[in-house]
Amino acid sequence: MNTLADASGFEVLLLLMLAFAVLAFTMLAAVTVSNAWRLRNPLIAWKSGKLAGYPLFASLFLGFSAVASLVLYQRGDQALLPVMLCYSWIALTWFFSSYQMSKRYITDNGIVKNVNDPSQTVSWSVINDYVEKPVPGGVNFVFFYVIPASPLHDKTMGRVELFVPDERKEAFKKLLHFKLKRRFNEASVFAHGFKQFN
Repeated sequence: MNTLADASGFEVLLLLMLAFAVLAFTMLAAVTVSNAWRLRNPLIAWKSGKLAGYPLFASLFLGFSAVASLVLYQRGDQALLPVMLCYSWIALTWFFSSYQMSKRYITDNGIVKNVNDPSQTVSWSVINDYVEKPVPGGVNFVFFYVIPASPLHDKTMGRVELFVPDERKEAFKKLLHFKLKRRFNEASVFAHGFKQFN
């Protein structure tokens, strides 16, 4: 029995959309892996997703797809099994991409919050100031940095927030001391829960 020949026009459209989604998520995973592997001199990294360090929605979709595929396999429903395998592949590539994108990488060159978003990568040399605040489970850092001037605009300031978990806190602070403290003088500022360096 040829499933594609028996399908209506709407079903063929849905199958084409599924094939496009499989291709798109596969390409996203390939680009994300490539960007993560191309990072130069990664020194510290940690997972930072919402579900025990893993991406929430991608993890839920992966679990749902795996359970649905197992149920179809147990029932012996062979017609829908290829479709569910495609959904499982989409879920797996989405999970893997989201996991890599949510990881925080600290490199010799700077802070990388998202390997697929260059605007969330901050070089140590452009950081002008930062504040830190202890929170449950770690420390929140806010870094202020200079965005390079474009032909139409003057230099502007940007900020990037970074949560550092307790298990990476000491290593991160040592690296921060090495990269930034030589340029900054610690100053006492009245701001509850914060330390400021200028």
